[in-house]
Amino acid sequence: MQTLPESLKRVIEKNPTIEHYVRGLPDLGKNLVEGKFSPEVEKIHSAFGLYGNDLYVLENDKIRNISSRSLGGGSPMRTQAFPLCKEALLDLIERDQLSDYPMAAGDETSRKKILDYLIQEGFKNSSQMTENNIIFTVSTTHAFHIISSIIARPHDVILMTGPNYGLFTFVPERSSGATVEILPLSFEDDWYVNPQKLAQRIDEINLNLKNQYPSLGYVPKVVAFLNENPHNPLGKVMSEKNKEILEGIGNVCLSRGVFVIDDLIYRDLTYDRNNLAKPMASYEKFFDNTITITGLSKSYGLASIRSGMVVANEAIIRAIRNVIFQTMDSSPLLQGVALAGAFNTSSRRRQVYSEYFNPIIREYQYRLELLKALINGLDSISNPTLRLEIEKDIRTYANEYNLSDLLEGIPDVDFVKGTIPDSGFFELLDFTALKDKEGERGRIITDEKELLKYLYEQEKIKLILGQSISWPNEEQLIGRVTTALSREDLVEHFGAMNKCLRKLK
Repeated sequence: MQTLPESLKRVIEKNPTIEHYVRGLPDLGKNLVEGKFSPEVEKIHSAFGLYGNDLYVLENDKIRNISSRSLGGGSPMRTQAFPLCKEALLDLIERDQLSDYPMAAGDETSRKKILDYLIQEGFKNSSQMTENNIIFTVSTTHAFHIISSIIARPHDVILMTGPNYGLFTFVPERSSGATVEILPLSFEDDWYVNPQKLAQRIDEINLNLKNQYPSLGYVPKVVAFLNENPHNPLGKVMSEKNKEILEGIGNVCLSRGVFVIDDLIYRDLTYDRNNLAKPMASYEKFFDNTITITGLSKSYGLASIRSGMVVANEAIIRAIRNVIFQTMDSSPLLQGVALAGAFNTSSRRRQVYSEYFNPIIREYQYRLELLKALINGLDSISNPTLRLEIEKDIRTYANEYNLSDLLEGIPDVDFVKGTIPDSGFFELLDFTALKDKEGERGRIITDEKELLKYLYEQEKIKLILGQSISWPNEEQLIGRVTTALSREDLVEHFGAMNKCLRKLK
């Protein structure tokens, strides 16, 4: 048995999660102050623990040699990188300008190009926007981590919707010891944020915090509301068509001293190209109370380079710049150059933008219709031309699955009412009708976790549970799936789901 040096033993004592190899997700961390996540985030932590790690103990001879059928991934559809981004990156490399360290705020030339784009998109503050209102980060997750550490003290609250992007809920708790609380969305509000309910939730949380922490030396409060527009995972878009909701959110937060963190990462995947999400920072009165985050991961075929940016009041930008300087000296030049390739006002960008995104959006819309057919049956597709194309794909990729079953759909599974997306590539499925059914190996579908275990041990299927995204109704069995998979994989994976769910009694 290997004897470890005392130096390494000491590190392992401090970080016990690193002592043994864990297959799947790395350690999701803990609340910086409390040492454990808040109750809301702990639920998400538990669900991700099953999805990312614990499922693997269920592998059996039946599935051991099957490739994982993951319906829970967050990567977009595989596409070529946005041409202007690719050209800018290649040009940078060809010019041999990578030997110098860049600035902490990011390349100034790139920031000036992006400034022109932001102004074109309606961003405006009460004075005059400059490149100093912009800074680059290594992804929007990195941006959100830094922002949380800057604006929140221990026990402060960052408010998010339920459902949400589950992995973001860990960030404020790890970075500053803040707590994440949830604003439940509902079918009655068409799954949009209701500004009146937002106001009530903020006031309720603030009152509870005041009573809970009377002697900290400061009064913890709700410091930010994460406004995802388009929403992740619902795909709801707040554009000019429904700007009154956006204005309501902005007014509620401004009047209560609550930042709006405006996440626009899915904006360019909006299906209606004439109604893109309206930035909160396009309202002059909200600009200084808004921290905008966006990047290239979801829309521009460049998730792997982890390129994000923040737009905000210069004080926020200066604080982010300080953190970048103190932790990594400077912002990677490649990220800024790629961002400027995507976000600029050149005439070529206008031409290439449509040529690039129109087929991508059409394909996402098609794959959504393909999924509808796989869930609700081919008869749910009313457009005859579309129906023929979908039927052809299902027949082509059905392989060993029962074709008539695939064309009929999956019994007792449906889309969550009112959640067909207007953007992005996530869909929410309702499995509640399967509750209390029993499958092979005696597994009874009592809750979402038992459903996921059944899907995995039968056909090695993985999906994101409703608990992982703060689904507001715990009585429902909800799964988040992706249509960023190829047509072949969609038919194959949902064919496997069709097969194993039909075995339930």
